[in-house]
Amino acid sequence: MHTQKVNAKLREWLRRYIPAEILGTVLALAFAWEAYARTHSYLAAAGSGFVGEGIGFYGYFIVTELWRHGLQRREVPLYKRLHTIIGQSGLNLLVEFAPAEILDSVVIRPAAMFLVPQFIKPYALGFLAGKLGADVLFYVFAVVGYELKKRWLRP
Repeated sequence: MHTQKVNAKLREWLRRYIPAEILGTVLALAFAWEAYARTHSYLAAAGSGFVGEGIGFYGYFIVTELWRHGLQRREVPLYKRLHTIIGQSGLNLLVEFAPAEILDSVVIRPAAMFLVPQFIKPYALGFLAGKLGADVLFYVFAVVGYELKKRWLRP
Protein backbone atom coordinates (compact mmCIF):
# COMPACT_ATOMS: atom_id res chain seq x y z
CA MET A 1 0.00 0.00 0.00
CA HIS A 2 2.76 2.46 0.91
CA THR A 3 4.59 1.71 -2.35
CA GLN A 4 1.42 2.42 -4.30
CA LYS A 5 1.05 5.82 -2.63
CA VAL A 6 4.67 6.72 -3.37
CA ASN A 7 4.27 5.62 -6.99
CA ALA A 8 1.08 7.65 -7.34
CA LYS A 9 2.87 10.74 -6.00
CA LEU A 10 5.80 10.23 -8.37
CA ARG A 11 3.40 9.95 -11.33
CA GLU A 12 1.58 13.11 -10.21
CA TRP A 13 4.84 15.07 -9.95
CA LEU A 14 6.11 13.79 -13.29
CA ARG A 15 2.85 14.72 -15.05
CA ARG A 16 3.08 18.19 -13.54
CA TYR A 17 6.73 18.97 -14.22
CA ILE A 18 7.81 17.01 -17.32
CA PRO A 19 6.14 19.23 -19.97
CA ALA A 20 7.63 22.40 -18.46
CA GLU A 21 11.00 20.71 -18.05
CA ILE A 22 11.09 19.62 -21.69
CA LEU A 23 10.20 23.09 -22.94
CA GLY A 24 12.70 24.72 -20.56
CA THR A 25 15.47 22.31 -21.56
CA VAL A 26 14.94 22.82 -25.27
CA LEU A 27 15.05 26.59 -24.91
CA ALA A 28 18.03 26.47 -22.51
CA LEU A 29 20.05 24.41 -24.97
CA ALA A 30 19.03 26.56 -27.92
CA PHE A 31 19.86 29.84 -26.17
CA ALA A 32 23.15 28.53 -24.73
CA TRP A 33 24.25 26.90 -27.98
CA GLU A 34 23.62 30.08 -29.93
CA ALA A 35 25.40 32.28 -27.38
CA TYR A 36 28.41 29.95 -27.23
CA ALA A 37 28.58 29.71 -31.03
CA ARG A 38 28.61 33.49 -31.31
CA THR A 39 30.92 34.34 -28.41
CA HIS A 40 32.83 31.17 -27.38
CA SER A 41 32.18 32.37 -23.83
CA TYR A 42 31.04 29.93 -21.15
CA LEU A 43 29.70 32.86 -19.16
CA ALA A 44 27.58 34.23 -22.03
CA ALA A 45 26.30 30.75 -22.81
CA ALA A 46 25.43 30.04 -19.18
CA GLY A 47 23.54 33.31 -18.89
CA SER A 48 21.70 32.76 -22.16
CA GLY A 49 20.82 29.20 -21.23
CA PHE A 50 19.53 30.38 -17.87
CA VAL A 51 17.25 32.92 -19.58
CA GLY A 52 16.02 30.42 -22.17
CA GLU A 53 15.20 27.86 -19.53
CA GLY A 54 13.27 30.40 -17.46
CA ILE A 55 11.22 31.48 -20.44
CA GLY A 56 10.28 27.92 -21.33
CA PHE A 57 9.73 26.55 -17.83
CA TYR A 58 7.86 29.43 -16.22
CA GLY A 59 6.09 30.36 -19.43
CA TYR A 60 4.51 26.91 -19.37
CA PHE A 61 3.35 27.27 -15.75
CA ILE A 62 2.12 30.84 -16.13
CA VAL A 63 -0.03 29.89 -19.11
CA THR A 64 -1.41 26.72 -17.49
CA GLU A 65 -2.18 28.45 -14.16
CA LEU A 66 -3.92 31.37 -15.86
CA TRP A 67 -5.87 28.99 -18.08
CA ARG A 68 -6.93 26.76 -15.15
CA HIS A 69 -8.06 29.66 -12.97
CA GLY A 70 -9.80 31.28 -15.93
CA LEU A 71 -11.80 28.13 -16.57
CA GLN A 72 -12.80 27.86 -12.92
CA ARG A 73 -14.53 31.24 -13.09
CA ARG A 74 -15.70 31.22 -16.70
CA GLU A 75 -19.29 32.17 -15.79
CA VAL A 76 -18.05 35.66 -14.79
CA PRO A 77 -17.11 38.07 -17.60
CA LEU A 78 -13.35 38.21 -18.17
CA TYR A 79 -12.96 41.89 -17.25
CA LYS A 80 -14.56 41.16 -13.83
CA ARG A 81 -12.52 38.06 -13.07
CA LEU A 82 -9.14 38.98 -14.51
CA HIS A 83 -7.70 40.35 -11.25
CA THR A 84 -8.82 37.19 -9.41
CA ILE A 85 -7.34 34.91 -12.07
CA ILE A 86 -4.00 36.74 -12.02
CA GLY A 87 -3.91 37.00 -8.23
CA GLN A 88 -4.69 33.34 -7.56
CA SER A 89 -2.32 32.15 -10.27
CA GLY A 90 0.46 34.36 -8.97
CA LEU A 91 -0.01 33.24 -5.38
CA ASN A 92 0.01 29.57 -6.40
CA LEU A 93 3.21 30.01 -8.39
CA LEU A 94 4.91 31.95 -5.59
CA VAL A 95 4.15 29.31 -2.97
CA GLU A 96 5.24 26.48 -5.24
CA PHE A 97 8.36 27.97 -6.77
CA ALA A 98 9.73 31.02 -4.89
CA PRO A 99 11.92 29.22 -2.31
CA ALA A 100 13.23 26.73 -4.88
CA GLU A 101 13.86 29.46 -7.44
CA ILE A 102 15.74 31.77 -5.09
CA LEU A 103 18.21 29.08 -4.07
CA ASP A 104 18.45 27.72 -7.59
CA SER A 105 18.92 31.10 -9.30
CA VAL A 106 21.37 32.60 -6.86
CA VAL A 107 23.65 29.64 -6.19
CA ILE A 108 23.06 26.23 -7.70
CA ARG A 109 22.21 26.68 -11.39
CA PRO A 110 24.66 29.46 -12.30
CA ALA A 111 27.51 27.52 -10.73
CA ALA A 112 26.51 24.25 -12.37
CA MET A 113 25.99 25.74 -15.84
CA PHE A 114 29.30 27.60 -15.66
CA LEU A 115 31.55 24.96 -14.08
CA VAL A 116 30.35 21.60 -15.40
CA PRO A 117 30.84 22.38 -19.14
CA GLN A 118 34.48 23.14 -18.39
CA PHE A 119 35.01 19.55 -17.24
CA ILE A 120 32.62 17.59 -19.46
CA LYS A 121 33.06 17.93 -23.23
CA PRO A 122 31.63 18.61 -25.76
CA TYR A 123 30.12 21.83 -24.48
CA ALA A 124 26.46 20.85 -25.03
CA LEU A 125 26.90 17.63 -23.06
CA GLY A 126 28.61 19.44 -20.17
CA PHE A 127 25.96 22.13 -20.16
CA LEU A 128 23.19 19.54 -20.14
CA ALA A 129 24.87 17.61 -17.28
CA GLY A 130 25.15 20.80 -15.21
CA LYS A 131 21.57 21.73 -15.95
CA LEU A 132 20.22 18.30 -15.03
CA GLY A 133 22.20 18.21 -11.80
CA ALA A 134 20.78 21.59 -10.81
CA ASP A 135 17.29 20.37 -11.74
CA VAL A 136 17.44 17.55 -9.21
CA LEU A 137 18.08 19.99 -6.36
CA PHE A 138 15.50 22.45 -7.67
CA TYR A 139 12.78 19.80 -7.72
CA VAL A 140 13.40 18.76 -4.15
CA PHE A 141 12.32 22.25 -3.10
CA ALA A 142 9.65 22.72 -5.79
CA VAL A 143 7.84 19.51 -4.86
CA VAL A 144 7.70 20.63 -1.23
CA GLY A 145 6.22 23.94 -2.41
CA TYR A 146 3.72 22.12 -4.63
CA GLU A 147 2.54 19.92 -1.77
CA LEU A 148 2.23 22.93 0.54
CA LYS A 149 0.30 24.80 -2.14
CA LYS A 150 -2.14 21.92 -2.49
CA ARG A 151 -2.68 21.84 1.26
CA TRP A 152 -2.95 25.61 1.88
CA LEU A 153 -4.41 27.05 -1.31
CA ARG A 154 -7.09 24.62 -2.44
CA PRO A 155 -9.86 26.50 -4.24
